[in-house]
Amino acid sequence: MNKNIIRISYLFLIFIILAITSIILPGRIYKIIQTTIRDKLGLTKTKVKEIVAPHSIDELQTIIRSTNEPIAIMGTGYSQGGQIAISQGIIIDTKHLNKIIHLDHEEKIITVQTGATWYDVQKYIDPYNLSIASMQSYNNFSIGGSLSVNVHGRDIHHCQLVNTVKSLQIVTADGNLITADRNDHSDLFKAAIGGYGLLGVITQVTLQLTDNIPLERKTKTCLLENFDFIFFNTITTDPSVVFYNTDLFPKAYKKCLIITWHTTNKAVTDFTRLQEQKSPFYIVNQALEFFIKRILLAKYTRPLFEELKTKKPLVVNRNNEMSYSLYQLTVGYHFPSIMTLQEYFIPVKYAQTFAKTLRSILKKNWVNVLNISIRYVKADTTSIMSYAKEESFSFVLYLNLFNVKTNITRSCIWTQKIIDAALENNGSYYLPYLMCATKKQFHKAYPQFKKLLEIKKIYDPTNKFQNKLLKKYV
Repeated sequence: MNKNIIRISYLFLIFIILAITSIILPGRIYKIIQTTIRDKLGLTKTKVKEIVAPHSIDELQTIIRSTNEPIAIMGTGYSQGGQIAISQGIIIDTKHLNKIIHLDHEEKIITVQTGATWYDVQKYIDPYNLSIASMQSYNNFSIGGSLSVNVHGRDIHHCQLVNTVKSLQIVTADGNLITADRNDHSDLFKAAIGGYGLLGVITQVTLQLTDNIPLERKTKTCLLENFDFIFFNTITTDPSVVFYNTDLFPKAYKKCLIITWHTTNKAVTDFTRLQEQKSPFYIVNQALEFFIKRILLAKYTRPLFEELKTKKPLVVNRNNEMSYSLYQLTVGYHFPSIMTLQEYFIPVKYAQTFAKTLRSILKKNWVNVLNISIRYVKADTTSIMSYAKEESFSFVLYLNLFNVKTNITRSCIWTQKIIDAALENNGSYYLPYLMCATKKQFHKAYPQFKKLLEIKKIYDPTNKFQNKLLKKYV
């Protein structure tokens, strides 16, 4: 009996110690042993050893220094090709590193930890009537994740995120915290932005902001064969244009709708400062999207529907138009089909040639395309992993695929044909999505990847930071 009491006492003592430890170190490890993580769209799954979520930079440095296991980095987990994970490795979840460090509202500069989302930043800066200069269309993504893929948006003046970055801090493989900008540690700065987490954990960034000005929406219909002529002869010559997007509709892929947002002195017609992050009304948006996915007649009437929807005069603050939420889409539903993206960057002089080939491939393979967005990106000579080495148009494909392995595999066959078309036109493709490209295609699109690996050897000589992108193409 005494032995049983002693055993129970020991177990109780261990329980108390674990309880106290969990209070003192609340975020050290929230999943251990083997666990499977998936990207948010359900396209990839990876068995990992553990997931750690540090609450401080010191804790992050300790984690990195104390392991020889491969490390991958996760923000909000929206990369679709496994870039957030490494098999049997450690995943660093940056969600607790989400503080706003400093805002200089006069100089329009903010310093923020990279586990924060764009929505977090928008909430903080909106009362100062400031706005983010460059980000993707939806604000659910982490800033660190956006930096690692060097996102771009619809703003034709700022384009890629790298253009708005003043400096960043990154914890490298030895656990050291380095501040990098265009002058100091410039090699690390250029490699980390668009470097897919292979150089270290970007923990903090200083960004240039802009004013939260009123914008007026204008629309114009066009045909695919003249969208670029219209862009360079009416949009780039109009100094009032801030945002630009051309929507190209299936199944003919001929009719386009150009949507631009202009600076204006007109009164705001929608006083909503920021769109809701989550709302019960978004179920209507999701239902409409689901309807368009599967009902052919609905899909083919979409050009008319979109034209009517956007024809109404609208003036909003910039932050309103930049605060779309992924909860408005059906990205959380993985059966019977899943939504995914692809994106191709084509020099402006070859855009029409590529567009014709793209249209042919999509039609021949009966690809279920909901929408193709055409956007403008400037040449990026800063980021080593630049996807637009010269002035380009990006073609963003919003796709719906049946979620069965055979169909996902088949999708890679026609995807490789599109990648070939992009490469034949001196273009490239975007890397955060399903990794269908062959090694040959990858290295032709990104020959500068060798330079990134050379810089990686300096800051990560033991190859501690890894992910599926590195595993597949090296």
